[in-house]
Amino acid sequence: MIFLVNGGNMAGSIMVRYAQKTYKQQRAEERNSAVFKNLTHSVDIIPESMSIMTFSTQKEASKFAETMRDKGYHILEIKDDYKKV
Repeated sequence: MIFLVNGGNMAGSIMVRYAQKTYKQQRAEERNSAVFKNLTHSVDIIPESMSIMTFSTQKEASKFAETMRDKGYHILEIKDDYKKV
């Protein structure tokens, strides 16, 4: 949900930015799952697939991010865009 107040300024929104991993990246993670879970590494993504969703609570944003990870997406950022209006 997005709430607009004061001429369009978003208040209290949590932004989730995500992109789809390449097929090659997904296969590499499946083969070496323990390595990819424990190390910081670069992730190959499809740049054209980058998207943003906004939510009114952190709980909704986290649930969405978990679902997208399970579908083969990489979560680039979860950011609280709260502004006092």
